[in-house]
Amino acid sequence: MISFSTFLTGIIIYIVGTATPGPANLSIANAAMNYGRKAGLMLASGVICGSICWGVLTGIGVSALLASSLYFIIALKLVGACYLFWLGYKAIKKAIDNKPLLARKFSKQPGSALEFYLQGLSIHLTNPKAVLSWFAVTSISLGATAPKSSIFVLIGSCAILGMMIFSLYAIVFSARSAEAFLGRNRRVFDIICGCFYTLFALGFLISLRQTHGI
Repeated sequence: MISFSTFLTGIIIYIVGTATPGPANLSIANAAMNYGRKAGLMLASGVICGSICWGVLTGIGVSALLASSLYFIIALKLVGACYLFWLGYKAIKKAIDNKPLLARKFSKQPGSALEFYLQGLSIHLTNPKAVLSWFAVTSISLGATAPKSSIFVLIGSCAILGMMIFSLYAIVFSARSAEAFLGRNRRVFDIICGCFYTLFALGFLISLRQTHGI
């Protein structure tokens, strides 16, 4: 049987990891503040789909096998670092361009809803932390005697909670008050996002050097 206390502990770990600021949360907030609620929600949908993919892989044991592969982890961290560097460059470039908010919101620059969805999906699929976080959640929540169906309950519960949290980011940061705040502090926010993206990318590269000696 599955232990309710350990299951709840895993859920709490997932909530904390999902709600705390990271590349996905920053991207959702940035998209919602700059391009509106729909863009933020589409990016959030991509993020949660990426999260579910890692959750399913973890549940069937594939990600545990992949996580033990040195080459897979190295490749994932390198791809993730490059992608975050690119997002950081885009954010800082926007701050330097300093275009008015409305001009950017209603221009063709943002792209389609599908592009926002794919951006969210890419962010989470190239984030090594997502693999390790899901591995921690499933390891704590599911014991050796847990029934097979419990993995679907765990993934479903986390998916619902993740969508609620990420959607809340999109809704809050697309509000009129947030828009007014962004109008006054957009350059600062873009610079902060760019710096955090760069720091996350550097963290991936530093972990490669410390863990794998590269």
